[in-house]
Amino acid sequence: MPSDIQPQRNRWIAGLSILAIVLLLAVVSIVLFLQNRNEGPGPRVGYRSPIAELAYCAGEDRELCIVSFNQIVDGGMQVNIQTPRVFYPRILLVINRYGVESTYECRKAEPLTNRVVCEGPPQTPGEILQFKVFLREQGTLVAEGKFSIIGIAISTPEVIPPATTTPTTTPTGAPTRRTPTPARSTPSPSYPNPSYP
Repeated sequence: MPSDIQPQRNRWIAGLSILAIVLLLAVVSIVLFLQNRNEGPGPRVGYRSPIAELAYCAGEDRELCIVSFNQIVDGGMQVNIQTPRVFYPRILLVINRYGVESTYECRKAEPLTNRVVCEGPPQTPGEILQFKVFLREQGTLVAEGKFSIIGIAISTPEVIPPATTTPTTTPTGAPTRRTPTPARSTPSPSYPNPSYP
C-alpha cells in the first residue's frame, strides 16, 4: 500500500504546480492588459509619437517648457528651459523667425537640476516665433510651439567699488607699508527705524 501512495502524491504535487503556474501567468496577463488599456496605444512600428507642445511654464509643470528669457551682456539671448526630469537627455533649441532658423546651444544650469540654459542670437520681443526642441544625440524633435517673447530680463554686470589704501607707520620709524582698507560707506536708515520701540 505505501508504494501506491507515492505515485499518487507525486501526481498531486505536479498538478498543483502546473495549476499555480497557469494562475500566475493569468494574473500577470490581466495586469499587463489593464495597464496597456489605461495608457492608450503605445509606440508602434511605422507611426510617429505625438510631439509635445512647447509653451511657457505654468505653476508646477512637469513637462518641457520655457521659464524665461535673458539678454546677455555681449548681446546674445539666453533661454531658460525646464525639463520633465533631472536626468533628461541633452537638448538643442531652434528658433524660427520668418523662415530664418537660429540654433541655441543648451547646457545644464546646475548639475542636479531640471533647468537648462540655451544661448544664441538675440530675438525681438513681441514677434511670433516658432520654437523647436531636439534631442541632441538623436536629432529627434520632442517639442515645438509658436508664441511671442513677452519680456527679456537684462543682465547687468556687478560692479565692485575698488578698495582704498592708507599708509601705516610703526612707532620705531620703520618704512611705511600700505595696507588696503575697504571703502567706507555711511549706513542708510532702515525701515522701520531700529530705534522704534
